[in-house]
Amino acid sequence: MKSGTTARCRRASGFTLLELIVGTAVLAILLQIAIPAMSSLLASWQRDAATRTVTNHLVLARSEAIRWSRRVVMCSSEDGIQCAPSSHKEWTAGWLVFQDLDGNNLFSSSDKLIAVSQSVSGIQRITGNASAQRFVFLPTGMMSSTMATLEVVPRTGKTQKITVNRVGRVRLSFAEPA
Repeated sequence: MKSGTTARCRRASGFTLLELIVGTAVLAILLQIAIPAMSSLLASWQRDAATRTVTNHLVLARSEAIRWSRRVVMCSSEDGIQCAPSSHKEWTAGWLVFQDLDGNNLFSSSDKLIAVSQSVSGIQRITGNASAQRFVFLPTGMMSSTMATLEVVPRTGKTQKITVNRVGRVRLSFAEPA
């Protein structure tokens, strides 16, 4: 008699089909809400990382110009070996930072390479205005040209502007929507 009573008192453990369907539906709704927020967060992280990389190399170029009392150039580069043509305004593929020992604003075998940056992932583009084809820092730390601006354009979200003034100081801001 005892064995029959214990069999009736035991309850099956686990989930019913209805509980599994409701749980799956709630999970699907939460994922639909979370995924777009995560993708915009990822895009802003990638934009900020690209901005930091460019800014760090600009600061490095200026400080090396002051440190060695020599002209230092930061130019866009498509192959990581030579500067892109001066008409090239795209910086997404990468750039070079070097001491310009021969004074021609182009990287050659006589110049001293300081840093190379390869392409930055996760962003749509990095473009410069007409003044930002090359950043040439004089031994005083000032730029040889006027103020220049680079724009870091993410796949989604706000565009970040990197402005280098004539004195060589870097300022960050967000671009106004068009």
